[in-house]
Amino acid sequence: MSKRGPYTKGQERRDEILRAAAEVISRDGYRGASLGQIGRSIGIDSAHIIYYFSSREVLLQEVLRIWDEGNAVSPAPDADIFTWMVEAARRNTKTPGLVQLYTAFAAEAADPTHPAHNFFRARFTTLQGYIADEIRERQAAGRVTPTLDANHAAMMLIAQSDGLQVRWLVDRSIDMAAALATEIDLLLRKGEGQR
Repeated sequence: MSKRGPYTKGQERRDEILRAAAEVISRDGYRGASLGQIGRSIGIDSAHIIYYFSSREVLLQEVLRIWDEGNAVSPAPDADIFTWMVEAARRNTKTPGLVQLYTAFAAEAADPTHPAHNFFRARFTTLQGYIADEIRERQAAGRVTPTLDANHAAMMLIAQSDGLQVRWLVDRSIDMAAALATEIDLLLRKGEGQR
């Protein structure tokens, strides 16, 4: 049996902290997740967390990155991007604290010095590209009017999706997934009707 080196132990501890942070944020929200609370959930003090993550913001950014990867910002090659968006909205209702973290960091990341600024720029660019490509494929197949500006439509769908998340955080009676599905259907149907 081989011995685990210090790197492996360090990576395991780092992963444990990330899992604990995600659980605390999911349960108690972005504002309620202090380093002390995260540390207590796994039996370590907050100074130990800072050893692995230089600040709370860095830890939260890493939690956000992993959560976003779990939501697969790049859907499978054969996946329908619109179905994927609706399913992601449905999954997000199970993690309100992480949705709160996402929306708070998205607003704060408007500042180019914010640690998550580049993350959000890349995320929005990538997602917009996937959506615009799908619209163009549907245009080429004659299923959506060629006069629809694919890039603009993709940008607006992202804005609607993110806006729905903010509304849902304030009013949990809103069905994010159904509302987003309706918006997508209206966009695509409008495109079809203009041929």
